[in-house]
Amino acid sequence: MNFVSPDDAEGLFGKSFFGPADLERSFRRPGHSPAAPIPFDVQTLQEAAARGFLLIFRDPTVDGAPFVLERAVSSFPDLFDSRFLQQVGYQLKEEWGILLEPLARTEIPRPGWVLVQKQPLPGSLNRTYHEQTKLLRQWAQPWEARGLQVRRRLAVEIVYDCLLVFRSRGERLLERQWDWSASSTQDGGYLNVGGFTERGIQIFSYSAAVRHNALGVCPEICFAEGK
Repeated sequence: MNFVSPDDAEGLFGKSFFGPADLERSFRRPGHSPAAPIPFDVQTLQEAAARGFLLIFRDPTVDGAPFVLERAVSSFPDLFDSRFLQQVGYQLKEEWGILLEPLARTEIPRPGWVLVQKQPLPGSLNRTYHEQTKLLRQWAQPWEARGLQVRRRLAVEIVYDCLLVFRSRGERLLERQWDWSASSTQDGGYLNVGGFTERGIQIFSYSAAVRHNALGVCPEICFAEGK
């Protein structure tokens, strides 16, 4: 494959390009290792840039430690809505908060370059989790025909992307909407992240049967393993 250089990719995406230098500025990680080559071909990048996708390089460690939700909250407390971090309750539990979930200390971003849709997929709002997944599979077909993989983000990846974009560009993703992640809680709910107003990022969990008109899925595209 003919890899696209970071400089050329940045030329295509402009302020929607987030490479290692942006990670260093946002997460205070001096002396970063060089990023892996961008695995997408020029046509894919051109199409994604025209559609308004973000091109993001993710590193699962920051300053030598895993980038987990618990650490993100402690590192950037002003960027999370403290009302919903612990013992706030939700549909399946009277007392619940993301910091009470084990995955807040174990789940890390999957490494590498990804293309991320900034807004929920059209038609994915006000649908159950499994209805969204069916819609996502249909939307993914043209991308998967190119040997690419389309998937939901993990909750920690949504947080990573929101923090990166805000600290790099001052832009709040998901200010009035939420992205329903692939991350499952201990009791079978699925985490959703969004509502990123001046009060900070909100993280909730809903059962798969829930639906509301601001909860959708922001798909990401990555290079399929083994291709």
